[in-house]
Amino acid sequence: MRLSFLIVLVVLASGQRLWGQTKADRVPSWPDVIQKPYEHLRTPDIGLKPLLRTADAQNITTQEAWEKQRQSLRTAWLKKLGEPPAKPSKLDIQVESHEVEPDHIRQLVTFASEGDDRIRAYLLQPKDLKPGEKRPAVVVFHPTTKETLREPVGLGKRQELALALQLVRRGYITLSPECFIMKGSGARLQAQEIARRRSGWTGLGKMTFDASRCVDYLEALPQVDGLRIGCIGHSLGAKEVLYAMAFEPRYRAGVFNEGGIGLRMSNWTDPWYLTEAMKADIPALENHQVMALIAPRAFLVMGGEDADGDASWAFVKEARSVYTLLGVGERIGLHSHRAGHSFPPKARQLAYEWLDYWLEFRP
Repeated sequence: MRLSFLIVLVVLASGQRLWGQTKADRVPSWPDVIQKPYEHLRTPDIGLKPLLRTADAQNITTQEAWEKQRQSLRTAWLKKLGEPPAKPSKLDIQVESHEVEPDHIRQLVTFASEGDDRIRAYLLQPKDLKPGEKRPAVVVFHPTTKETLREPVGLGKRQELALALQLVRRGYITLSPECFIMKGSGARLQAQEIARRRSGWTGLGKMTFDASRCVDYLEALPQVDGLRIGCIGHSLGAKEVLYAMAFEPRYRAGVFNEGGIGLRMSNWTDPWYLTEAMKADIPALENHQVMALIAPRAFLVMGGEDADGDASWAFVKEARSVYTLLGVGERIGLHSHRAGHSFPPKARQLAYEWLDYWLEFRP
């Protein structure tokens, strides 16, 4: 049994599908799609500190040296997010509703976050799940909208952002949690309450904690393959994807659309994210470092020139240096869809193919 498990891990690490296909059988070259179209772009000097250079200006050329750098960066960023509380020992899962749709089952669930706080989320499962079968799962983080967790599952007005519904129809199990800042009292007051309850803990720190609890919940479901959990998000949800992947290693692949990858490209210093205190550390600390913490797992940036787009290439290119050092340069990239602050059909299709590929799933 143990030997079989080790064989599975070796196969996954090598990039080979368990059913005998290599990734190259489906996508000839990810770099052709998500890197080469942007290689010609001029990348102005915006003060991004090179990831593969130490504080004393020594070049990092080995994986061992990068690991030391990674630990240093991780410590610095965890300090900015603030000290999280200990996780509760129990999830205390409750099912509030159960609805059967023609092609999937929708449940409204809640489970413990921290303290007295609970996470509300929609769980979608395909109706064709067989007894004992395990499927990959995707956490879908919603954008800033009053419809919160209802929008991803198709119960909102913007059907183009019903990402969880589209993914469950593709065959995935999905979880769509409600971001804490969208609860009744509003983002600013929610952030103040977090700071009051736990000194120094930021809103983005709370979001990252909740993203980890979502994985705890999915791993508790027997129908979920815990080795194949991904995440996707638009706008606010994209921000959650970046930090969820950086600080929760159980997320294997992610898609970030129109979140504003740079700290100066969007409202990252608002009270419910990193707060104005972060401004003094920019650009010594920037999100290319957070992206590098995701390596070697797969991360795709998408944008339409509103929050993201071609301007994101400087961040992707710098983070790619770490991926390349680790021998997985194809696992990071950019797709500039040039459709403003939206998630157009072709971009969504590419995002789903990215998740299929790295989560080892054939719809």
